[in-house]
Amino acid sequence: MRAHRSTFGIRTGIGTGSALMAGVLVLSACGGGHDAQGASGGGQLRKTTVLLDWDPNPDHVALYTARDAGYFKTAGLDVTLQPPSDPSDPTKLVSTGKIDLGISYEPETVIAGSQGLDVIAVGALVPTALTSVMATGKSRVHTIADLAGAKVATAGLATQDAFLTTILASNHVDGGSVTKVDVGQDLLAAMVTGNVDATLGGFRNVEAVQLAAEGLDPTVIPVTEAGVPDYAELVVIAQASRLRSDPAYQRLVRDFLGALSRGNAAVLADPAAAARTIATVADGYDPAILPKMVDATVPLLRNAAGFGRQDAAAWQSFADWMSAEHLIDKPVKAADVVTNAYLPAS
Repeated sequence: MRAHRSTFGIRTGIGTGSALMAGVLVLSACGGGHDAQGASGGGQLRKTTVLLDWDPNPDHVALYTARDAGYFKTAGLDVTLQPPSDPSDPTKLVSTGKIDLGISYEPETVIAGSQGLDVIAVGALVPTALTSVMATGKSRVHTIADLAGAKVATAGLATQDAFLTTILASNHVDGGSVTKVDVGQDLLAAMVTGNVDATLGGFRNVEAVQLAAEGLDPTVIPVTEAGVPDYAELVVIAQASRLRSDPAYQRLVRDFLGALSRGNAAVLADPAAAARTIATVADGYDPAILPKMVDATVPLLRNAAGFGRQDAAAWQSFADWMSAEHLIDKPVKAADVVTNAYLPAS
């Protein structure tokens, strides 16, 4: 989960709260709103704003493929994919109805539910966790056991701290022997310069690929292989109350997810074409390395249950874990924050 741009031009960590920026006014003005009209497959296109979790990157390849291939227009939608001022903005602006749909994270959606925000996850864009423990080949850290006595950098976020605590306990590593360092946006720089032994917060399909391409022989251990319950890294969120009461909005969400499913299938069928598509919008990424990041992302987009499908029991398990780790103040029922009802048939 991410919130910061590193000095290497790629992101690490996710924030769970910040003041909304002035750009919200622009987003509110360009959002699809409650009066969007038009029928699926014909008539006037329904303007639909989707607030991303961050700047365009390999995780968004299905979204941009669906847009550039015309799948959204075929579904009767004129979709704007809008980067946010902060990764916590999608839950806030979707909850208030200022934005039609958002891209967020399962942990962020659970936090939003605990806070009483009016959001629900309607589909998994990246159905598995990407956050990983990483170290360069020069580090002494090659396994979780090697974290004993190590200096480990995070972005200083509560979720990452909880991940690290769980990982150490699950692997019988003395947490008191580990020095945690908050390096903010400089996770990769701290690791590459040798200021820390390892980091927690980078993505296995992005930062890990960058390190490997630079010949740094990284050790990459997904947090879900080290004791953290699995979760969906990226999810599509909608306004829950509006879904219950507004048939036009229900149709919009169904049409959007149907078109996105086609985009996801196109990425799986032709990763090279998908890499060319995302390269047109993913600023700050080495064009020689970006296709490798897409290749690493593609297998992670496959969902054995069908595109976008989410397991309510798994969500409940993860929400219970967040509660046990004191990441949320109030327990969350999975049925309140996740649904498969608007996804296309498998």
